[in-house]
Amino acid sequence: MLRPLKRSMRLELMDDPAADPTELRANLEDLKRINERWGGNRSTFSALSSALAGWPAGRHLSILDVGCGGGDLLVALARECRARSIPAHLVGVDCNPEMLKFARGSTSRFAEIRLLRGDALELPFTGACFDFVVCSLMLHHVPPEHSLGFLRGLGALCREGVVISDLRRGRAEYLLTLLFTRLFTRARMSRSDGPLSVLRALTVEEARDLALAAGWSRCVVRKCFPMRILLMDRDLS
Repeated sequence: MLRPLKRSMRLELMDDPAADPTELRANLEDLKRINERWGGNRSTFSALSSALAGWPAGRHLSILDVGCGGGDLLVALARECRARSIPAHLVGVDCNPEMLKFARGSTSRFAEIRLLRGDALELPFTGACFDFVVCSLMLHHVPPEHSLGFLRGLGALCREGVVISDLRRGRAEYLLTLLFTRLFTRARMSRSDGPLSVLRALTVEEARDLALAAGWSRCVVRKCFPMRILLMDRDLS
């Protein structure tokens, strides 16, 4: 039986504060196409679908997106809430000013979306001030020594639940991502960071151990399409 791939600690190009803004924008364009055409947001919506379907009429819904990147998930959430006539307040936080600049362009038509610059490990909120906290493709960027505090912090900010969607580390996932980025992405950063992101990610077992260590006693951790892990601090289905 093959051992799991060793987890990499090598930093991705997008995590470099001095990353070229043009390359970063090209990478965000690739991610936007992946989310729109290949179901990148599907795992998050699968977790939230029951909650949104049963949301009380007229009640405001507040969601925090940590590590919002180019704002793709926020736009998808805004469209879903509008389609369901749910009055929403959606907040995105990211530490990278270039990403926020891109996100402002993507979210400009949605007044319900607010963008803030902030550190995911020191979020500028206190108490359970959001209904849901979501986090997509962010967990593998968090240094392992901060992962427990990160999950605990997210759990403290929500009333209804946390939904974390991230890549899943494995040989098949690595090879498929390597092939996919060569065929369907254009940016040098995407082709470098995509496979590396898989190597930086957790296995299902590691994710479950992390969630339990963070005090998520009602946690749900499962595989999810495409090549993702879904972590929830409670069963939202």
